Amino acid sequence: MSGFNVSEDLTIPEDRIFLNPSEEFYINYLKPYYVITKEGQYLFASIQKGRRPDQVHYMVPKAYKLGVGQKGFDIDTGKAIFSIVMDYLRDKPKVIVVDGVQGENGYEVGIRSVVSVENPQSAYISWMGKMMVFPPKDGIKPSCYNFIVPEKLPEEYVNRIKKVWPEYNENEPLSLYDFSDMEKDVRRVINLGIDYFGGAFKKPNLTMVWNRGESDNMISFHAGLSESSVIIGLSGTGKTTLTVGPNLEQDDAILGKVIAKDDKIVDVKLVGLEAASFAKSEGLSEKSPEYPGLMKSKDRKHIVLAMNIDCEGVDYVKKNINGYDVEIPEATGEVGPLLTKHYEKSGTTNGRFIFLFSDLNSSWGKKDKYLRNFVLSFKRYDIFNPIIKVTDPLMAVAFDSACESIITSAISGKVPGTRVRSYSATDFMAREQAEQAVLKKKVFLDMGLGQNGKINFLIINTGFVGEFDLEGKSIGGEKITVSDSKTLLKLSTNNLIKSWIKDPVYGYLLPSPQELSEVHGMKNFGERFNPLNYYSPHDYLEFVKIDIKERKNFLHNIFSSQSNFANLEHVINVWDDIRVPSPKEIKKFYDAHYS
Repeated sequence: MSGFNVSEDLTIPEDRIFLNPSEEFYINYLKPYYVITKEGQYLFASIQKGRRPDQVHYMVPKAYKLGVGQKGFDIDTGKAIFSIVMDYLRDKPKVIVVDGVQGENGYEVGIRSVVSVENPQSAYISWMGKMMVFPPKDGIKPSCYNFIVPEKLPEEYVNRIKKVWPEYNENEPLSLYDFSDMEKDVRRVINLGIDYFGGAFKKPNLTMVWNRGESDNMISFHAGLSESSVIIGLSGTGKTTLTVGPNLEQDDAILGKVIAKDDKIVDVKLVGLEAASFAKSEGLSEKSPEYPGLMKSKDRKHIVLAMNIDCEGVDYVKKNINGYDVEIPEATGEVGPLLTKHYEKSGTTNGRFIFLFSDLNSSWGKKDKYLRNFVLSFKRYDIFNPIIKVTDPLMAVAFDSACESIITSAISGKVPGTRVRSYSATDFMAREQAEQAVLKKKVFLDMGLGQNGKINFLIINTGFVGEFDLEGKSIGGEKITVSDSKTLLKLSTNNLIKSWIKDPVYGYLLPSPQELSEVHGMKNFGERFNPLNYYSPHDYLEFVKIDIKERKNFLHNIFSSQSNFANLEHVINVWDDIRVPSPKEIKKFYDAHYS
């Protein structure tokens, strides 16, 4: 039997390979594992309900430096584990091999995924993956390889791994990246024991492609893209809600291609990396911007794949099929619609569905896009304004390097009101964060921010003004609605707000409450979002002091041990330059503009 050359070190007999199969293949092969809902979605289940970033490790060249929070792995040990996994794939399971491209015209990266279907249910990962990536192209060979083995390895292979790495736990998922050959333009990852699509396929692929782009002096964005606006935010901050709509280009993954003349950056071309959305279903309604994507399958002509979502007439059950314990949706009667506000049967609020971007945006991918609006989506429940415009490039880098959200429930194990931060809202980087921060600093300095520059740098708060006091106790506040946020974003990104006022503490710009109320239909904006409705001027300034201290400490903890620290010291120190005004000055400002 002849073999198929999957990669440089893996050849598999052709009778065990399904190569680039069709939709019809998946529909027939996976029949025991899905139900078709009333609206035509193919509904699957997985045992794991989310990613496990704590189980991610990286092999990198000896001189290469990883960033804060990224776990390195011994190259010799890792290579031995890769060899054992290749032996398993060579000798045992049937596999689905799918080739594709991640990236639009302008930066296209060849991707090859290899999914073991020893447990046939695992083919759903390959089907979803086929939708997420662009079709393969002649002349674009794979440079990134994702080897996915969702089933537990047989005992002989487990024992071989434990012999070289005694800490291996076959009952835990493992993502092990091999970037040691990046100089040869080869990046690989093995994903063992992961049956959740987002952890096995989507994020590992993006991690490899982002890393490749960063090595080519590109900016990686874990962000949504609508027209010329990049929207970055931690989970739950409204990034997707603010992005998705008729002008949707991407909702998660972008690269920025830097264009320079005479060592000066003059523009950033935006390149989307995915062909489809892996959208959350939690709380979805007919008014949600993602809803038309979910409903595209009603015509029975468009494919929409869903997983771990409650559905009328469906229970989630555990069964043994083909010798493997699996979780599947099972009809208990007539199958009805998906229930996106119910979570009892699926056992998770992290239900997901995949639809093509082109199903929402008829002109998707047909024109070049350039960075004009750099938007951070924060969720705060205190004094933070509904939207701000930052014109200081150093402060912009500081904010982007410490994206903010808030703990809203004691279930999270922290006190409600506790702020959480992340470098540019991503945990998918495999390099020092300072490299990207220095590049963004040059972009902001060279292209300019605000009225006299090419880029609007905006931060939108999707939480509350008010709500939590200094101890995290609920005191009431004004919710910043989705309608508020979308209106403010539309006005700001299209430069429709003429009057901006300087914040009394930080010096960034706030839209004139009077103009928003009288010209743009946001009635009583100042009265609604006056933080002194909920805090005394003294307490307002206590929040300011906490923010300044926490922001500076976070940046110092990330950058101080990294190679480019010297180029970012003035970014960290931007918070030292803040003059904290008196309570009287705070009251005077808000009385003048927000009363």
